[in-house]
Amino acid sequence: MEKKHRDFSSEAVSPVIGVMLMLVVTIIIAAAVSAYAGGMVSDQKETPTAQLDVELKSEGTYPKLVFTHLGGDSLDTSELKIITYFHDITRTIDGTTLTGIYKHTTDGSLNPMDPENYFDAADYETGNGSLISNNGYPCTISNGEPVKYWGNSTMMPGDIYTTIDQASLRSVITVGTVGDEPIEVEIIHIPSGKTIFSGEVIY
Repeated sequence: MEKKHRDFSSEAVSPVIGVMLMLVVTIIIAAAVSAYAGGMVSDQKETPTAQLDVELKSEGTYPKLVFTHLGGDSLDTSELKIITYFHDITRTIDGTTLTGIYKHTTDGSLNPMDPENYFDAADYETGNGSLISNNGYPCTISNGEPVKYWGNSTMMPGDIYTTIDQASLRSVITVGTVGDEPIEVEIIHIPSGKTIFSGEVIY
């Protein structure tokens, strides 16, 4: 009688191939996730590093906020916003006493030349809180003429920007005068959402 021999050498091939296929799929998925995550990180803008100084000066008929770039990275002002405010101000407007937080945001992403981005000074007097605009935006001055505007210029080390509109300070000063309360100033890098300057100034 002829004996038949079975070849058991190929029985483990299928499981090995299955494991290899699973490994390949896992590696492909891991690579795809890693590439996606890396792309997300690279898309986020780096926060510039700069040394800034902010002062409130009495120049002319009304106070002015003065922003000085002391050193570090150049700053695209279209990517920056300035927030100025202080707390618990009491004003009397037309016989009505108002108390609250007066806050103004100058958003560099707004076109400073567009009248639609101007604010109505009356909004400050009602104490309605934050108002975003580019009216009264800081700019550099040369021979009495504006040279660079906040929102369409690059602030370089050595540049000095100053507010040029009295109404731009209505949110941080009492009517006609500047009080002793510290004015809080914050400058935020819009793409990253990070603060690059935060401090208080006193007149």
